Amino acid sequence: MNNKIFKSAISHDKESNRVYLMNLDPEDFPEIISYVEELANINQYSKLFAKVPAKYGPTFLAAGYVNEASIPDFYNHQEDALFLVKYKFEERSFPETGALISLQQMLLQPANHEIHELDECYTMRLLTEKDPSMMIPIFKEVFETYPFPIYDPSFLLKSMLEYGTRYFGAFYDKKLVAISSAECNDYNKNAEMTDFAVLQAHRGKRLSTHLLSFMEKALDKDGFKTLYTIARLRSLPMNKTFYNNGYKYAGTLTRNTQISGKIESMNVWYKKI
Repeated sequence: MNNKIFKSAISHDKESNRVYLMNLDPEDFPEIISYVEELANINQYSKLFAKVPAKYGPTFLAAGYVNEASIPDFYNHQEDALFLVKYKFEERSFPETGALISLQQMLLQPANHEIHELDECYTMRLLTEKDPSMMIPIFKEVFETYPFPIYDPSFLLKSMLEYGTRYFGAFYDKKLVAISSAECNDYNKNAEMTDFAVLQAHRGKRLSTHLLSFMEKALDKDGFKTLYTIARLRSLPMNKTFYNNGYKYAGTLTRNTQISGKIESMNVWYKKI
């Protein structure tokens, strides 16, 4: 195993059965490619996944990666991002055909940009370090399992205070009933819009749409340029939420992420603000 101390952000786990290079530090290139390969071989992971600036793409492609999605001007509104993958076992690369056909049908229909007023019985606000304990029951109801420990209040608190994640909530009669989050990169001025969770009793109220709009306004105010999401291919309503809110489809990551006990394909969407 390479003994070099790498500065890049890397995640790997048995649940998603993959290595994920989330943020490439230029000082690690190109050695990081062989290091990720070693991690996959040692742990017998079936997928390698890297989100990198486009200028590093050729060396990854030469190492057997393929490009499954891309976002223009992702890094500080100046350079594109490539979502590069390499499969160690061929069966993992097989697409979820039926779900892709449903997505195709959706994309051929005009987007519905009309947003109805939020029911006056609901309010929304930025969640703070005082709120993790009330967030956990919602995450547990919505997500049977998740690739990150969102059931752990210490993780949620750390993500707020150290990682810059912003959580937003919708309240009904002062009770938290829906959550979303923005994983913010202040340097590159991009944010991943994620963790949308709405209690069953409050679905059908378009709370995800209203939370998304609320998040966008807050991030726009703080100078963010690119918003994106990685949404479950099989969750057509969530994909419609982004499509109807002006996000552009950027590609599908095949059998990429473990959610609710299954490894699912994920769609990449982005929006410039």
